[in-house]
Amino acid sequence: MNIQDIPKEIIQQVGEVKNITFPNKQGHTSIVAILHTPDKKYIVKKTESLLYNEWLSEEYEALQHLRLLGLPIPKAYSIHIQSQTKWLLMDHIEGITLREFLSKEPDPQDKEKAIVNFARCLKQIHESSCPAAYMKSDTTWLDHMLSKANCNLQNFAVDGTEALLKRIQEIRPAPITNTLIHGDFTIDNVLVHDSNIVGVIDWSGAAYGDPRYDVALAIRPKHNAFEDERDKGVFYNAYGKLRLTDEEYDYFEDGLYNFF
Repeated sequence: MNIQDIPKEIIQQVGEVKNITFPNKQGHTSIVAILHTPDKKYIVKKTESLLYNEWLSEEYEALQHLRLLGLPIPKAYSIHIQSQTKWLLMDHIEGITLREFLSKEPDPQDKEKAIVNFARCLKQIHESSCPAAYMKSDTTWLDHMLSKANCNLQNFAVDGTEALLKRIQEIRPAPITNTLIHGDFTIDNVLVHDSNIVGVIDWSGAAYGDPRYDVALAIRPKHNAFEDERDKGVFYNAYGKLRLTDEEYDYFEDGLYNFF
């Protein structure tokens, strides 16, 4: 991506672009670039497939719905369609992903502080008022997700299989009270600075849904993160709301998530 690629509408919004840089790690669904202007930095995200274009639109809509809740989210300015490509313009948040922070094996106290803040951030999301736009569905969140899982299995490359989809359709967990959820609350989608949470990104899965889905994705084991029970204990003590059973964790992380 270079300046010439960016839609003129975006350039008109941000003004002079002095430089373009790229994050250390790109996501799997979009190309992300940092626009440097004389006054500030912006993020542009570019998608080029039917599914990822849809997700980008959902992310833009989510950031509009959530902007007044006081959550640490970027401000979204605009979304643009250019042939089969979509572009999202939003604020840049200075920080690194929690995964990158933990992978550097920080001091144990700093690691614990980051996990505590990660959990408290999720608690804040789950206790926030859910925008009315997310509460108008005629179907339950899980029914909707299972329907999307089937659609994704039939039309896109996913990790799930027909056998797994059949299984999670049959062994649904007992329902609990829904809340506002992020929908992809992983250590890749939370930004930190000095162990403090400064941003939560990638909101395309935001919904009035099952908070256990967020919790399951939050505690997925990665390098130097949630590889032992101690990290999970620190997380749950700070989150302070619910603890997943092994069966619930398996359903959401080893089951449903494989289709998204």
